[in-house]
Amino acid sequence: MSEALKSPTPQAKRKSFAETLAMLGYGEVEIEATNELNELVHACTETGKAGELTLTLKFKPVGKGSQIEVTNDLKVKKPKPVREVQILFATTDNNLQREDPRQRSLDGVKSVAEEQRALRTVS
Repeated sequence: MSEALKSPTPQAKRKSFAETLAMLGYGEVEIEATNELNELVHACTETGKAGELTLTLKFKPVGKGSQIEVTNDLKVKKPKPVREVQILFATTDNNLQREDPRQRSLDGVKSVAEEQRALRTVS
């Protein structure tokens, strides 16, 4: 960068980026970015996958004065959760079901969920 384009403002007088960010949208941009960051970190730790948060600020001089138009855009790419895989069986009618339609059932065998009895206490 050429010397002519460097800021003449001394380091001690420069506002921090966080202070400037807090001014955008009367603090709404900072709040939105904070919330999105928190959600992104949660999604990354839950899935073990990478995510991305991009804050874009565009600056445009307005007229000959000292006004600067600042626009912002916040984009978040959260990792998608891993979906559970299901094994289902196709019937002859082209429907899906959990049980294999070719599997025979055994007479007298009951599902544990079907039998509802009172529990006994043994002392």
